[in-house]
Amino acid sequence: MKELWQKFSKGFFTKETLIYLIVGLTNTFIGWIETYVYNNFLHWGYWTTSIVVFVIGLIFTFVMNRKYTFQSDAPLKELLPKYLLEVGICFITAYGLGKVILDWFFTNVWSLGLSEHMMDTVKGILANCAYIALNYIGQKFFVFRKK
Repeated sequence: MKELWQKFSKGFFTKETLIYLIVGLTNTFIGWIETYVYNNFLHWGYWTTSIVVFVIGLIFTFVMNRKYTFQSDAPLKELLPKYLLEVGICFITAYGLGKVILDWFFTNVWSLGLSEHMMDTVKGILANCAYIALNYIGQKFFVFRKK
C-alpha cells in the first residue's frame, strides 16, 4: 500500500500541482474579498459582482498559470483562445453535466437524507472539485501543453 501511495503521490503531487493549487486558493481568497467589497461597499448586487469576480479571476489565473504553474512562453494570441475554450468546456461539464449526474446519483443511488439546501451545497462542492480537476488537466494538456 505504501508503494502504491508513493507512486501516486510522485505523479500527482508535483511542484506544478502545488503551484496550481496555490494559484487557485489565492484566486478564491481574492474573489471572496472582491465579493465582500463589491456587495457591501459598492452595492453592485449579485450578478454584477459575480461577473466582475469571474472575469478578474479568469485573468488572474491565466496570468499566474501561464507564468508560474506551467511556465509557458507561447504567444498570447495562441494561448488565450484555447484558455477561454477550455475554461468554458470545463465549466459546462462540471456544473452542467455534473449537476445532471449528481442529481441522478443522489436520487437513485445514494441518498444522504439531507435537506434540499444541504444537498445543493454538497453537489456544488463536488461540482467545484470536478471543475478544478478538469481545469488542471485541460490547462496542462491543452492550453499550456509543452511542445
